[in-house]
Amino acid sequence: RSEPSNGCLLFSVFCLSPSTFYSPFAAFGLHKAGRSMAEHHPLPPANGTKWSPCFDALNIAAEKRAKECEPAVLPNLDHLSLEDYDRVYEPSDDTYLLCDGIMLAFQTGMIPIQNYTTLEIGCGTGVPTIYLAQTLQTSSHAYDHVHHVTDINPHALKVSESTAKANNVSLKLHECDLVTPLLKVLENSIDIVLFNPPYVPTPNEEVGSTGIEASWAGGKDGRQVIDRAISQFATVLAKPNGQVFMITVDDNAPEDLAQDFAKIGLNLQPWVRRRSRNESLTVQRITWEKTKLELT
Repeated sequence: RSEPSNGCLLFSVFCLSPSTFYSPFAAFGLHKAGRSMAEHHPLPPANGTKWSPCFDALNIAAEKRAKECEPAVLPNLDHLSLEDYDRVYEPSDDTYLLCDGIMLAFQTGMIPIQNYTTLEIGCGTGVPTIYLAQTLQTSSHAYDHVHHVTDINPHALKVSESTAKANNVSLKLHECDLVTPLLKVLENSIDIVLFNPPYVPTPNEEVGSTGIEASWAGGKDGRQVIDRAISQFATVLAKPNGQVFMITVDDNAPEDLAQDFAKIGLNLQPWVRRRSRNESLTVQRITWEKTKLELT
């Protein structure tokens, strides 16, 4: 992620309208509903890392899925201002990829029609949860879905609330670190977890802010917050069909991360994967039951 400068993310000078100003390629006609279209490239591992043949095959399949899927149409953000983005992480390529991964999960039957309780950890503007909620509303009118969102940044919760209202979605808002105070209340009850963590490698002392820095500062290898979340996923995730969609970059050593999840009975596999500027983003799908994804 690019760090903010004068209230805006890098490239936000390409402003067209409030709903498209965050798209670095919008000025060139490469946006859809206020989002940028990342160019597809073959994605080598970061820093010369070698994947195992199995994990490499999963990454290649995830690249292909991301390349072929239609971009998700994002919620309306016309109500937000530059001042909001001074305090809350601005939707960017990781947000778009997470929404694309959600959309593809619907299209491939991995999110079947049923009643859902969902949770987004570190909601920021709330875009992924609101996109998920809108998609569920469209596909399953008969169900009464419940959507929890958490953030350590109080401004993020205010922005998420306003975004939800602007898009006719209801959220349950929780100001907290990860999902720590809600573990007992939500134990084994969450069907879908969304997590776009602070994955950027930084000095460990930068982790723990309650401001916008909390959205990107990930500590050593970008893993300090991710590692703390692993056991919390295992606590709140419904059995046997609960699933997590989580963003990682290659600096996070996702194959090693998969081994950490396996120790507590969870399976991590790359779902969709795309290059964004200087980093390779992947949506990891995490489930209880080991599911062999199609490698073509």
